[in-house]
Amino acid sequence: MGRTEVNATIIGPHAEREFTFLVDTGAVFVGLPAEEIENLGLIPIPNGRRQFVTANGVVERDSYGAYGRLEDQGFLATVMVAPIPLIGYELLENMRFRVNPVTQSLERVGDEEMGPPYMLKT
Repeated sequence: MGRTEVNATIIGPHAEREFTFLVDTGAVFVGLPAEEIENLGLIPIPNGRRQFVTANGVVERDSYGAYGRLEDQGFLATVMVAPIPLIGYELLENMRFRVNPVTQSLERVGDEEMGPPYMLKT
């Protein structure tokens, strides 16, 4: 399939920073390393602790709210701790993007397409 990466900016109370995100359609939320969450000053969402099933079993993590920009479009996303910067499918769907595995890039989903999931037409 390849590897799709995009640049996006996360805006926190303490800082604003551009990251190169791996687009992970198997992930739900935006992910950032704990150190970056702290540096940006992101605040946990009240009652936002969530349980997830991972390859290593069930884990419980705090979730954070963050503003950002992707391709000059603003967004509000749920951020979770992850080992590397990730963008999951929730943000892609909310912003009406899909991954083109051939070009390894994001492309806009037309207003006429109802989803999710947004699938490439063959």
